Amino acid sequence: TPLLLFNPSSIRESYFNLRSKTTISLSSSSSSLLFAAMLTSRFLTHRVRPVLAQTHKMFLSTTPDLHLIINAVGKDRLGIVSDVTGMVIAVGGNVGDSQAAKLGSHFSLMMEVTLPRDKLDTLKEQIESMPGMNAALYEDEVQDATQTPQIGYTGKFLLEGADNPGIAHKLTSALAKHGLSIDKMSTDQDIAPQGGTMLFKMDGIVTAAAPLAAGFDIEKIKADLEAIGDSLNCDVSLEDA
Repeated sequence: TPLLLFNPSSIRESYFNLRSKTTISLSSSSSSLLFAAMLTSRFLTHRVRPVLAQTHKMFLSTTPDLHLIINAVGKDRLGIVSDVTGMVIAVGGNVGDSQAAKLGSHFSLMMEVTLPRDKLDTLKEQIESMPGMNAALYEDEVQDATQTPQIGYTGKFLLEGADNPGIAHKLTSALAKHGLSIDKMSTDQDIAPQGGTMLFKMDGIVTAAAPLAAGFDIEKIKADLEAIGDSLNCDVSLEDA
């Protein structure tokens, strides 16, 4: 079988002459190669490239975002929350639930965010390099509806009275003993208007997972908490939420 030889420059020249509608004479080998090259280019442009682009787009759209918890604590200053949210938005992320509080001279922030997986290192570097802050990122596990624990009971608790050592520990221990988990809690201290006594206040939200335990008796739990309050010279209450 004879070896087919061709000159690439002659093919390019033939192609441009063809586009300018100039009548030319091509050898059979050059014509075949030119026709094949034109078909290949047209196929890549109109068939393969759009498919690859669509496949890449589908891959990116089906790659789940990361769900993270940002925890930052440091000396209080102006603009901490603004700085953190700005970093999240800059990497294409979104801010979800958050809690923040000033304790003494320090500021504490917990924030739930979502962001593209390929931006994790960028956000991590920025968050951990915040001046004057001790910050870290934690990946949060997202559960679907079938895995999310069901709540059997939700209540609001409140403690108010004279401050004394161990008061918070005694109440939280009683809640745990009765199978109640603290979802949110805040405490505060203040001086009584009369007498100068230091007053302590603690309130929050508690829940119990469903199905409730066989011995779960909310009225008995409320009575036990009131008894603890009497022993501590405090008012303790639990109300259904």
